[in-house]
Amino acid sequence: MRTVITGANLIAAILLVDLAGTLTPLQSACAAQQQFDLGGPCSPVLYPGPLPEIEKAKKSGLWDRVIELEKQSVRDGCGIEYRWRDLANALVEAGRQTDALLVVTEMDARGFDLNPSFIGREHEELKNFMGTPLFKASPLGLRLEELKKISDQRRAHYREVLQKLPLAQRPPDQYVAKGACPFECCQYGNWTVRQDTDLVSEPGSARVVGHAKKGTRVVGLTGEVHLKPEPVIVLRDGELPKGSIAFVLDYAGEGEGSVYTRGKVVGAFVAGVAEYCFRVSEQCWGETLDPASERREPVWWVKVKLPNGVTGWTNKADSFGDKDACG
Repeated sequence: MRTVITGANLIAAILLVDLAGTLTPLQSACAAQQQFDLGGPCSPVLYPGPLPEIEKAKKSGLWDRVIELEKQSVRDGCGIEYRWRDLANALVEAGRQTDALLVVTEMDARGFDLNPSFIGREHEELKNFMGTPLFKASPLGLRLEELKKISDQRRAHYREVLQKLPLAQRPPDQYVAKGACPFECCQYGNWTVRQDTDLVSEPGSARVVGHAKKGTRVVGLTGEVHLKPEPVIVLRDGELPKGSIAFVLDYAGEGEGSVYTRGKVVGAFVAGVAEYCFRVSEQCWGETLDPASERREPVWWVKVKLPNGVTGWTNKADSFGDKDACG
């Protein structure tokens, strides 16, 4: 990786934010005074990006070529946030941090969400860059820190509200989502056994009732997810009232899941919950209340029928194949 920092001067415009964390028109106007040079205008037609060429150039260490191809990819799809992230991530990898800062600032001006909670592993360099002194000292970095403070203050208030919430408005601390199949294209049915696995009489039991042997086939009958409901602040009106506390339960796939609110369970876009919501929308409608250290991973128990007819439970679902209907 190259370490020489090159690129245009940093944007000096002051970006403003109101107390609700929404962007002001002045923010976009100021950011537009200096834009990152994409090497040409955005295409009015969406084209597929040159991904194979980009990967080839990366493997060869040809970072100037990578950047030019990433610029082309953005020009061919200026409205696609993912391509802008690819460009910013490549600039950081190439050691061109000041150019990366120009890109993320323009992304912000275009209305893209720079919430680190939504930046995945494929853009890890970009996510790490947003924690550097260079980014934090920029107008955009300073504004995001202010938004974090607003969220943290709101979180502190709602933790007090949560402590006073009547039991009738809270789900059980140990919630069981019966019949759940907790990922996209998840299916019960004919499964293969990848690893020898003991089956017990019921979820949580230590009494072994059968053994699924590697290389055999079994039937996945049903399952249930054991979890600790995750309290979140609802930041926008919809199925869940704005200003209320809801509890995220099980995940059903494609971002959807179940949420407990005011004594009932409803469906919701649970992928829209994050630690921070800098731009409140359908894509980010709720902020978590519990610290990460207090969250527990859900446990998926599956009920399996062996070839000899014996049925039992296990929490080692990864021991079985053919659970994904999408392949």
